[in-house]
Amino acid sequence: MKKLLLFSLALISASAFSQRRKNQDWTENVKFSIDPHVKVMKSLGNNFLNEAFDYFYGFGIGGNVNVYKNFGLGVEYTYFLANVKNGDKFGYLGAPSMNNFDWYAFHQDKITEDFFVEEILGYSTYRMKSPFLDNSGNFHEGNSGLNFGAKAIYTIDDTGTQQIVLNAKLNFYNSKIGNQNPDIEKYYSKATLLNIGIAYRINF
Repeated sequence: MKKLLLFSLALISASAFSQRRKNQDWTENVKFSIDPHVKVMKSLGNNFLNEAFDYFYGFGIGGNVNVYKNFGLGVEYTYFLANVKNGDKFGYLGAPSMNNFDWYAFHQDKITEDFFVEEILGYSTYRMKSPFLDNSGNFHEGNSGLNFGAKAIYTIDDTGTQQIVLNAKLNFYNSKIGNQNPDIEKYYSKATLLNIGIAYRINF
């Protein structure tokens, strides 16, 4: 009985030590970063956003956490502005501003000691505001859609704290606009946005 008790205690101790080591290994992989960035976004194809605006341009900040091994989660906020290209298409409204949030999961691949690539898949929300030309108020519209893309990351210091990040994503824009004609509904409610940016990443 005594031998069985000692064996059981040894087994529990070994198991607890092993679990503690696993937890330490897991937490060692958790890393954080922030990414101040500038972006340009252009609608592609035959749709309302492409014909009404030249392109969107803006700035913002993102945050990332490497959760397990090379997998992580991130969020980016960007404040966009745009110039009206076709007032007849856009209506009795001034140039819009847009608040854009991108939530995503990522996987990072190490190419060399200084160069990395991240694959991204996530979800976006858009809140666009445009002033009426008679200054009577603002028009608001909220939309959402999937996003996916990749980031090319280059380390610019010896410690790996500072990096330059180039990113390219496709954002899918879906608004709740209904019409009996499916072609008209698609033209005004759906768009694919090419999103290109550069960021300065700080790891900690």
